[in-house]
Amino acid sequence: HWSNAQGNAPAYDYRKIEKGEKTNKSQTTIEYAVKDENWDYVSFQQVSGSSGKYETFTTPLPALVKYVKERTTNPETRYVLHQTWAYSENSTHSDFPNYGNDQKAMYASIVETYRKAKIAYAMDYVIPAGTAIQNGRNTLIGDNFTRDGYHLDFGIGRYTAASTWFEALTGISVVGNPYKPAGLTELDAEIAQHAAHAAVVNPDKI
Repeated sequence: HWSNAQGNAPAYDYRKIEKGEKTNKSQTTIEYAVKDENWDYVSFQQVSGSSGKYETFTTPLPALVKYVKERTTNPETRYVLHQTWAYSENSTHSDFPNYGNDQKAMYASIVETYRKAKIAYAMDYVIPAGTAIQNGRNTLIGDNFTRDGYHLDFGIGRYTAASTWFEALTGISVVGNPYKPAGLTELDAEIAQHAAHAAVVNPDKI
């Protein structure tokens, strides 16, 4: 992303949802997207396989944050790090061996890395989605939050992450929120909400 920003490369599909309608603008630059709206929040996320490797943050992230801050139009924009999650225990992702194919080791590395990055680069928030997913894995749902070992599944996985975003940004407890996606049971939704709430309260602890 930093390389694309430096060259103002039209390397992105820019997707927006407004009033329930999704649009897509292809061949878009980061600069265009940043300037297109008076954003309240801008989030940054490392690729999942490098999320527990602090050295992959140290050069590109502060440069990219500076680039974005120079182009945002809202002086009150908040800058957010989206914490990714550890892979499932049986994941075949090529980066999993970097963590000894150990989910708990990967999770611990991600938590430590995002904590350090938030402090070092003066980010406003970390959205602790990784902790929320790990909380959920310690329930009767088990290690069933991804669809392929690393991407969140379309039901409880994504709902848990979305619930974490909701509470982290609004400060409103997600527990008891009446909305749930079709196909999710009441129990699934309750587990996801509590997993998310606990992560916001204790972002670095399962």
